[in-house]
Amino acid sequence: MIRALLVTLFLVLYIPPACLVGWTLAWWQSSARPLYTLGRFGVRMALRLAGVRVDVEGGETLRDCANTVVMPNHVSNLDAPVLFGVLSPDFKVVAKKVLFRLPFLGTTFRLARFIEVDRQDKEQSRGAMRKAVESLRGGECFLVFPEGTRSSSGELGDLKKGGFLIAIEAGSRIVPVAVSGTHDLMPKGGFRIRSGRVRVQVLDPVDASAYAVEDRDRLVTEVRGRIAAALAGRASAPPEWDLLPRGRTLDEARGRGRGDQ
Repeated sequence: MIRALLVTLFLVLYIPPACLVGWTLAWWQSSARPLYTLGRFGVRMALRLAGVRVDVEGGETLRDCANTVVMPNHVSNLDAPVLFGVLSPDFKVVAKKVLFRLPFLGTTFRLARFIEVDRQDKEQSRGAMRKAVESLRGGECFLVFPEGTRSSSGELGDLKKGGFLIAIEAGSRIVPVAVSGTHDLMPKGGFRIRSGRVRVQVLDPVDASAYAVEDRDRLVTEVRGRIAAALAGRASAPPEWDLLPRGRTLDEARGRGRGDQ
């Protein structure tokens, strides 16, 4: 509970001045990059205060992230901050309208060109999807949680088709991502944050342009299968994974560091 309170206090003190500085720099530079830089700094500091350590595998897959949809599993409120903090792309997001009403953050999301969606308004939702397709074709990278909501059990749920239809229409790459450990640290419905290690596996991409709209179910099955296989591998991983020092990979801890490869 103390960690959660520390993180909350830090964010309450950090967000307003960071947003004001970010808005000014974004206007001055005609770029949203300062918003992402300040946002990542804040997220990384919050994760450090929470005692959350993150190991990333396959991050090089996102070095070229133009017209890419990143699709992770979703089990915790920690998922989005962890991914934003450790992965390199300046993600765009299709977010529900209530998030755009948050003080300071709502304006920041608009300046970063996040796309607002009202799930109760079908016409507005279709318009949001069209905007996402245009943005992807323009070279942007989107973060989409295809389950649509956090899993209460920590298990991978069914994937909704909306993000896949967007990727097919835009001719995008889909990069599946398997996130493990966040459910143990902060399960759905909980406020308490436990310290511990999170693993982020960036998996091989799937070319959505190779699929027709009629093949969307096959595309969903392919992406879900890759995430499920990665999560299953994590469940059977050797126990020494959780004992690794900060910033070390399993191979490095076993004496097979980068220099030995």
